[in-house]
Amino acid sequence: MLRFLALLLVVLAGPAFAQSVVQTDNVRAELLSDVSAVKAGEPFWVGLRQTIRPKWHTYWKNPGESGLPTEIVWTLPAGAKADPIVWPTPSLFDIGGITNYGFKDEAMLLVRITPPADLAVPLKIAAAANWLVCEDVCIPEEAKLELSLPLAAAATPSDPKTRALFEQARHRVPMESPWPARYGVSKSGDPTLIVEARGLKADTIRDVYFFPAEWGPVASMARQTASITAEGIRIPLKKGDAKAAMPAMLAGTLVLTEKTADGQVRQAFDISARLDPVFVPSSTASLAGAVGAEQLSLVQALLFALLGGLILNLMPCVFPVLAMKAATFARLAGHERSEMRRDGLTYTAGVLVSFGAMAAAVVAIRASAGEVSWGFQFQSPVFSLLIAYLFFTIGLNLSGVFEIGGRLAGVGQGLAARGGAAGSFFTGVLAVLVATPCTAPFMAAALGFALTQPAPATVAVLLAMGFGLALPFLALSMTPALQRLMPRPGPWMDRLRQFLAFPMYASAVWMIWVLTQQTGSDGVVYALGGMILIAFAVWLLRIGTGSSPATWARRGMAAVAVLLAFAAALKIDDSPATAASASGSPTSGVNFEGWERFSRARMAEAHATGKPVFVDFTAAWCITCLVNERVALETPATRRAFEQAGVVKLKGDWTNRDAEISAVLKEVGRAGVPLYLFWAPGAERPKILPQVLTESMILSELSSLQPAKR
Repeated sequence: MLRFLALLLVVLAGPAFAQSVVQTDNVRAELLSDVSAVKAGEPFWVGLRQTIRPKWHTYWKNPGESGLPTEIVWTLPAGAKADPIVWPTPSLFDIGGITNYGFKDEAMLLVRITPPADLAVPLKIAAAANWLVCEDVCIPEEAKLELSLPLAAAATPSDPKTRALFEQARHRVPMESPWPARYGVSKSGDPTLIVEARGLKADTIRDVYFFPAEWGPVASMARQTASITAEGIRIPLKKGDAKAAMPAMLAGTLVLTEKTADGQVRQAFDISARLDPVFVPSSTASLAGAVGAEQLSLVQALLFALLGGLILNLMPCVFPVLAMKAATFARLAGHERSEMRRDGLTYTAGVLVSFGAMAAAVVAIRASAGEVSWGFQFQSPVFSLLIAYLFFTIGLNLSGVFEIGGRLAGVGQGLAARGGAAGSFFTGVLAVLVATPCTAPFMAAALGFALTQPAPATVAVLLAMGFGLALPFLALSMTPALQRLMPRPGPWMDRLRQFLAFPMYASAVWMIWVLTQQTGSDGVVYALGGMILIAFAVWLLRIGTGSSPATWARRGMAAVAVLLAFAAALKIDDSPATAASASGSPTSGVNFEGWERFSRARMAEAHATGKPVFVDFTAAWCITCLVNERVALETPATRRAFEQAGVVKLKGDWTNRDAEISAVLKEVGRAGVPLYLFWAPGAERPKILPQVLTESMILSELSSLQPAKR
């Protein structure tokens, strides 16, 4: 009976006894050693390995805005010593607006143990570990762990599997920074970290983030915006909640991803930055909190995306395609209502499928290459050439030169009439293609939100935008009262169809012009040569009928001509910069007359002198940007007003990829151009102006300046 009671007590008290592995509800904790036998007085490493339940996380030494770090209390023989925990590189968790630093899936906390020099018996190590593990709720957990290691004349390495775990853990520990670092405090109290990593190239570095080692001096931030120049890395931070003065040394871990010839490498460095009292950063170094930079919830972003998609129908870039769609609807007037509904639904399907494909591409690129922006594909000269070909080919079709999917003759026998569902679907696809260079009111804020969110939110926001774009035609196809307002079909439809070819030709010319800004004059040769080949292929397919050997020969020649046209794309340099855009010369696609080239340093310098500053982020492929320049920014009245007010005018050309401009767009929560920033003298933050400008709007902003500044 006594033996049974003793056994029962052991079973009931089992979890309280120390062991090398403990499984809690959410974490499997294991105490490991990199040696299987110890030598007296010779240090070795142990590791607390935590295997964390999926979707849950534990915390780093600085947990961020909430949470608690893992703690280990050691029980060692007299004379033994345990060093502080060596922490692996943390990850950032932004949960409901709360920023935390910690670990998911697995973490190995390394500790160096030094046995006593006079050790004469096996070394017993006991560790009482406790941690906080969180998902939607947070649960404190603990484990009592123990190791007993035999004594030997020389330390014996552990088994290969355990050694591999320690090797992986060491790779996750930040290395000492090879660069000096300093930081300064602005007049508002916000610190700015300067890592003097000279020689870095902005286009090879991304995802820069500084994890402060201690809570208090620096606030935990879900988003940091680092600028990378030849002088190093500059990271504006926010002052934390600590009431004490800023420390003489600011410690933390700098994490960045570097693009190399072998791929992308994530690196982490332990930084100790000295306080530089001479360095007082300008408050304009950070644009976060700019007036007009909306902080959206998912519901608000979905609503903004829907409204932005609706307004996108009024933007000039989609006019040609929408005119084609309107002509198709007019042709269907008087037909069965089911046919009208089918046409509206298939057009909507084309729009939504295209936006869904775009969302998938954004998620994939973001996972592999990092940040992505709206209209990024138009920064590729190859894409510009292919879109020019597409517009030209559609123009030939509308002119009646050939018919898609049928006999190559007969005006008015187009795809929309002969194969209505397919025609409507691909009209929706085309509308999305030509809409991507544009941003409309509401749309910019929604895109800025979507491109920084997890995949489900990104997809939802882009689909909501697509639904907004398709909604007018969908409503027309489903509403008989609206259908009765449409004009009756007649011969005028064929003339309208032919007329609509000319906006498509104009769009092709526009894309050729964009191509020249990206590649120089060679782009014209490739584009026009390719169009001649496409036209030649169409002519070959139009002559002759039947299936004679001559007909098949002509078809083969036509295929070769088309292949040669597309081979031109292989000759185009798809690099992210060109001489024209880099120089800002008068031949550049973006007009720099009277404007300085944008840089963050120049922007901060101009604002620090107390001058008003206006920044225009634009691109040659952004029609809205070009229209705004003509009607609002470059009129005689606005030029005179800018000059009288002493405004420093800066222009950022985003025709090609530019890491500094992309960083500014991200900082103010925008995903693409146009973007207009305006500082009144002495303002802490800039004001974000609407995407569609008017002359009166600009004059109104300038008139608000103090007379002394005029």
